[in-house]
Amino acid sequence: MKKYAVIGNPIGQSLSPAMHNAAFKELGVDAHYEALEVEKLDRAYDFLKKNFAGINVTIPHKVGILEYVDEKEMAVDLIGAANCIEFGKTANAYNTDMYGAIEALKTEVPKLKGKRVLVLGAGGAARAIVYGCALEGAEVSLYNRTVEKANELAKDVRTKLGKDIRVLRKPELKGLDILVNATSIGMTPNANESPLDSIPKIVVMDIVYNPLDTKFLKQAKAAGARTINGVEMFVQQGAESLRIWGYKPPIEVMREAVLKELKEK
Repeated sequence: MKKYAVIGNPIGQSLSPAMHNAAFKELGVDAHYEALEVEKLDRAYDFLKKNFAGINVTIPHKVGILEYVDEKEMAVDLIGAANCIEFGKTANAYNTDMYGAIEALKTEVPKLKGKRVLVLGAGGAARAIVYGCALEGAEVSLYNRTVEKANELAKDVRTKLGKDIRVLRKPELKGLDILVNATSIGMTPNANESPLDSIPKIVVMDIVYNPLDTKFLKQAKAAGARTINGVEMFVQQGAESLRIWGYKPPIEVMREAVLKELKEK
């Protein structure tokens, strides 16, 4: 049996085992996926490499894992973090968040080139979304409550890709095609919060998936916007992990498993 895992600290609420084990069952492969709480990466890494065919990596180890790997894909170098490792003769690092974000957006906007995108936030998820949209040829603006952090991300993109990202002092919604909440605002237990007071009738994505229907998305739907919930990015990045490990992901089955797990939790 091939073993896979997601590591992090804390990790108890992870939806990844339910999603990946549903995929393995659907595919009929002899594989199992589990969640492992890892406090000290230096103590756990050799065990992980010896016993698992691949791992997903979440907070707080997405950056620290880079010290141990042999090869890194382009997205890892751009974003400065990895969330998927393939163990073989070498340990190869990937960042599937960028892929997941772009594939989620493409469910409503198949071609992102030339689209005007505003990303709220400047953390890890925002980095993946900003880089992904920039590589697709979108015109990206960025708003973060801490302007310095947004400026750092914009400078990073300019240095690595030669593309300009507008950093806003306040959200500018006029003329947008796509609006993305890449912050944790609205996440349970603060489900009554939203990063904005009003939302235009455009395409709106929220990376928060608990609750599934955030206040931000409710505002968007009330305005007539087309919405993409946080489950879509989560499922799409999980699907890319499976491809990296050599499987063809059954995306519908994975989505259903995540939605069922969310409902039960």
